Amino acid sequence: MRLLSIILSFTLLCWSQYVKGQEATFYSERKYSKVELRADFRFLRRILEEAHPGLGKYTSKEAMDGAFEDTYKKIGDEMTEKEFGLLLKPLIIKIRCGHTDLLFSPEMRKFTRIQNRAWTIPFSFFIQGDRLFIAKNESNDASIELGTEVLAIEENTAGKILRTLRKYLPADGYGEAFKDATLEAGFFEDYYIDIFGGKEQYHFTLKNQQETRIVYPELKAKSIPNRLPRLSKEDELARRLNRLRSLTFPTEVSSTAILKISSFSYDDYESFLMTHERFFREIEQNNITNLIIDLRQNSGGNHEIALDLMKYLADSTFVLTAHAEAPVLIPSFIVNNDVEQQDANRAFSERIVKKCGEGTYCLNIPSVGKHKPYEQYRFKGNVYVLIGEQTFSAASSFVASLKAQRKITLVGRETGGGEEGCNGGVISTVVLPYSKLRLQFPHFRITTALKSLNIGQGVSPDVDVQYTILERLNKVDLELTRTFDLIKKTELSRLGTK
Repeated sequence: MRLLSIILSFTLLCWSQYVKGQEATFYSERKYSKVELRADFRFLRRILEEAHPGLGKYTSKEAMDGAFEDTYKKIGDEMTEKEFGLLLKPLIIKIRCGHTDLLFSPEMRKFTRIQNRAWTIPFSFFIQGDRLFIAKNESNDASIELGTEVLAIEENTAGKILRTLRKYLPADGYGEAFKDATLEAGFFEDYYIDIFGGKEQYHFTLKNQQETRIVYPELKAKSIPNRLPRLSKEDELARRLNRLRSLTFPTEVSSTAILKISSFSYDDYESFLMTHERFFREIEQNNITNLIIDLRQNSGGNHEIALDLMKYLADSTFVLTAHAEAPVLIPSFIVNNDVEQQDANRAFSERIVKKCGEGTYCLNIPSVGKHKPYEQYRFKGNVYVLIGEQTFSAASSFVASLKAQRKITLVGRETGGGEEGCNGGVISTVVLPYSKLRLQFPHFRITTALKSLNIGQGVSPDVDVQYTILERLNKVDLELTRTFDLIKKTELSRLGTK
C-alpha cells in the first residue's frame, strides 16, 4: 500500500511538471493579433510621451517620432510576446536611459530559463571593443586556453554579435562601456540566445596567437560541490554587509584607508548613519591622510546613503542632487491603476512633489538641494575615488557632485552613469494590457552639481586605467596600484624628495 502511494505521488509530481511545461510552452507560442499589438504599442507610446522625464534628452523628438512610426509599421499580423518584445526593445533603447527597459512577462522569463538550460554557451567572455576573449571555459575541451580570442560564433563575427546585442541593452547617454559590462556580468548568453537563437551545440572560430581553428565544444558535466557548513544568521549578515561596504587599512602605503562600497543599499540591513560615523571615527583615530573610495562595482541605490557619505567629505555647503523634476504630477496610468508596482503612488504625494515651473514638478525630499557637511569626523585629507563602467546611478551622481565641489582624484575609467545626471528617483513597472510585456521607467530627471555641460557622457577619470586581457585574467588591480603610486609620489614631493 505504501509503495502504491509513493508511485502515485511520483506520477502526480511528474504529471504536474509536465502540465506546467506544456503551459509554459503554450504561453511562449501564443500569438497576439495586430489589433492587440497596436493597442499595446499606442499605450506604451502614450506613457513615454506623457511621463518619461528624459524622452528627447539624447535622441531628438523628431528622431524619436520617426522611430515610433517605423516600429509601428513593422508590427506583424500575428506575433508572440517574444517577437513583439524584440521589435520594441531597440525603440526603448533609443531613449538612452539606463533605468528604462522593456521586460518579458514572468511566464515568458520562466519559460526562457528552462529552455536556455539546454542551449548553454560553454564560455563567458571579456569584451575589448568589438572583440571577444574567453574569460572562463566550462566546456569539455581543456585545450582551449583562457584569453583565446573568439572570432565568430556560428556564422556571426564577434563584431556583428556585439554591435547587435548593444542595440538591445539600456545605458545612460552615448556610452557603450556600461552595456559591455552588463554582457560580461553574465547576461551575454541570455541576450545572444534571444536575438541569434540557441542550440544544443555551437561552433566557435577561435584564434590563439597565429592559429585559427573551429571547435565544437560541449558543456562540461558539472561535479556536485561539497556543501559548505551553513553560516549562522549573524555570520551570514556580516558577510553580506562586508560585501556591500568595508573599511580597510592597507600595509602598502602609510596613513591610508580604503572605503569600498559596492552598493548604496546597506540600509536594508543596518543603519548607514551609524556605519558611516563608525568608519570616519576610525579613520580619524588612525590619523589617516589619504582616503581611497572604491566605487568600481557600485551600480547605485539609496541617494540618502550617498548624501550622508558626502557630509563627511565636503569642504563647505554642498549639493548632491540639484534638481529632481517630473513632467507630470500624477501620470494617467497610475490613476487608471495600470501600474504593476504601486510604489509610484507614494512618490506623487503632493506633500513631497511641488509644481516648480510650467509643466514640471519637483521632488522635495531631503537628498535634493543644499546641505552642510558634518563637523565631527569630517575628512579633510586627500581623496582618491576608483571608478569604472559599472559606477552607475546614485554612485555616478555622487562622484560627479563630489568632483564638482571638492578636490579629488579619480582613477579608473569613465562611469556608466551620466555626469550631469540621470533619470531615476522613482521607478514604475507598467504592464502592457495584451502582450503582458513590462515597461520599466523612471519618473524624475535628477541633476548633479555639475557646473559645465557634459551631455550624454559619464564622469571621466583624472588617471585613465586600461587593462590588457592578460591583466584581467590574472586579476591585477591596476587602479589600486596606480593610486598607491600617486600617494607615494605625493608623499615624496611633500618631503622635498625627487
